[in-house]
Amino acid sequence: MTIAQDSLVLEMQNVVKVFPGVRALDGVNLQVRTGKVHVICGENGAGKSTLMKVINGTYQADEGEMYFEGTVVGKHSVQDTMQMGIAMIYQELNPVMDMTIAENIYLGREPKKGGFVEFGKMYSDTQQLLDQLSIPFDAHQKMREISIAGHQLVEIAKAISMNAKVIIMDEPSSAIADAEIEVLFEQIAMLKAKGVAILYITHKMDEIFRIADEITVIRDGQWIESGPADEYDANKLVAQMVGREIKNIFPKEEDIPIGEVVLEVRDLTQEKAEGGRFKNISFQLRKGEILGFSGLVGAGRSEVMRAIFGLDSFTSGEILIDGELVRIKNTTDAIHAGIAMVSEDRKGYGLVLERDIKENISLATLRHFKKCGLLDDKEIVKRSNEMVELLNIKIANLDVKAETLSGGNQQKAVLAKWLVGDVKIMILDEPTRGIDVGAKSEIHKLMCKFARQGMAVIMISSELPEVLGMSDRVVVMQEGRISGVLERNELTQKRIMKLATRGKENG
Repeated sequence: MTIAQDSLVLEMQNVVKVFPGVRALDGVNLQVRTGKVHVICGENGAGKSTLMKVINGTYQADEGEMYFEGTVVGKHSVQDTMQMGIAMIYQELNPVMDMTIAENIYLGREPKKGGFVEFGKMYSDTQQLLDQLSIPFDAHQKMREISIAGHQLVEIAKAISMNAKVIIMDEPSSAIADAEIEVLFEQIAMLKAKGVAILYITHKMDEIFRIADEITVIRDGQWIESGPADEYDANKLVAQMVGREIKNIFPKEEDIPIGEVVLEVRDLTQEKAEGGRFKNISFQLRKGEILGFSGLVGAGRSEVMRAIFGLDSFTSGEILIDGELVRIKNTTDAIHAGIAMVSEDRKGYGLVLERDIKENISLATLRHFKKCGLLDDKEIVKRSNEMVELLNIKIANLDVKAETLSGGNQQKAVLAKWLVGDVKIMILDEPTRGIDVGAKSEIHKLMCKFARQGMAVIMISSELPEVLGMSDRVVVMQEGRISGVLERNELTQKRIMKLATRGKENG
């Protein structure tokens, strides 16, 4: 499939979308051209994903027009847009976990012959696609056997398999590391060469200026401006997105004193019987320190932290807190030892989305709110309000449901849940994944605040600028082992990547 280059394929004119009490889109315009990457920029809650869902038929616009290849598109469904040639990779993935990769990719459009599914063709076509995209999976693997990053890669493969004329990518790199991002960008370049238009949403500045041909800025549901990417720099783009200047996205405070060792991990190992994702992991974490963990997806970073927090078991090794050996068999043991963990999947593990904010904030530390054997509702409200003020969580009141918050405010709510208790060690797994530049800066400032108050912080991140900008030291992992530890004055992107890919700096 080859499409004529640089012709207008999709246009949105004065689009309005209203939800109860919220004007999510208010006169948004968009022009998308073949063979171009058009990046949609804006803070969380600006209306980017809503616009994409209007385009693909998940939502119907209340006002405005949509044109595809010059023809007005009226009321339409997701199936209609797929038939037109529009595919979408959603920010919130919903794979069928007990189905295979092939079944997920071809779900609802399985190859058939004589009314029966051709399973052999489906699996061979899927494997060929995965190999072509350098995605290291077997078509027969079930989705629950692969990571969140793997789910994202499968969604990318699914969209490419549809031979779409327009592919919408809503934060496709938010859960994948640099090596997988390179695969993604290679495929985007291939699609551009064929004339495919890419609508791309991301909060990563380096990505925007690397792949964008055109940029549209949306703020508070309104179209602000559109233009060629080469007319923007980071400062201008951020100012247009947030309506103000943000001078320092990585506000690492250099004068925070680093104290004594709080956490020591010795030879922590998880054998194959337990999942087998890491071996002989040893490191120290000090009071007031932000210790970064870097490595490719699948290196074992999250698995080590899950074991330390009691979510997963480990086969051998020791965990010491304040010099004393502790036995952590479950999350309750970890919480009592002063460990908190903010998972990379905040919606799956961090929040109960259908519950209100005060319930989410108090959930992990209910024992602190007991009075005469009953929960003290007044104290829950008092402490929840304190956390909302401390973390600047933007909500109308404590009764709003967690699912209504933006990504940045959801992340702050997860932090609030743990800060109510007595936390010595805060583990942050991808703390700014999927949140906008303004919220990122706020989360980074909070990390520095925690460290200044004497908390010890572990930060797992797949974004190298974040690792370089926020870490006092960095532990690099490769294939389940620690391949190196770098001091702040030794940190460079090249050194980290060498350790992450080769396990050593030379050779």
